[in-house]
Amino acid sequence: MAITHSTVLPLRYGLFQISYHKFEEGDCVSVSYGNLTDSEPIVRFHSSCLFGESFHSLHCDCADQLSSTLKLIKKNGSGVILYQYVEGRGIGLENKIKALEIQRTQKVNTVEAFRLLGFKPDIRTYEREIASLHDLQINNTIKIAGQNPRKAKALTAAGFTIAEVVHPIIRLTKYNIAELLVKRDLMGYDIGLEDMLGAA
Repeated sequence: MAITHSTVLPLRYGLFQISYHKFEEGDCVSVSYGNLTDSEPIVRFHSSCLFGESFHSLHCDCADQLSSTLKLIKKNGSGVILYQYVEGRGIGLENKIKALEIQRTQKVNTVEAFRLLGFKPDIRTYEREIASLHDLQINNTIKIAGQNPRKAKALTAAGFTIAEVVHPIIRLTKYNIAELLVKRDLMGYDIGLEDMLGAA
């Protein structure tokens, strides 16, 4: 099974097509703009973050990544966000809350908190996102939005050619700087000062 339903939704950034993709492995939502079959559309794999996206948590950069990518897609003329309900890099919302409490009380970073809970730093896989891209018949040559090297590796392994890596702009706060450094220094994310708006 592939796309089950689609509609057009007016977002702050323009008219985007929303599609629901369903597979044996699970579900995925795509949020796309423009003609994906030509030029070099922007692609982002994005996992849900209840606290950042709904409650405006200052602890992470998830909401900024999402809104900034939508802006980049509109400016580029085409692109898609593949959105999965996968909290905490795959460990789920309950365990994510446990990890946050371990960080808060034991003064450790996310990698160590995940280890104490018995998890690797990131347990996500991207089969559903890749399958959704094929559903959309997207051009083989793409730009990717993000800093996670595992996502780029998954795309190249699936046969996509990455023409460019574009970096969503994120706001640096006193709460998220430690997490950004962990992503950069311990998880290999390509994060630089040019990606940040400045301290808040």
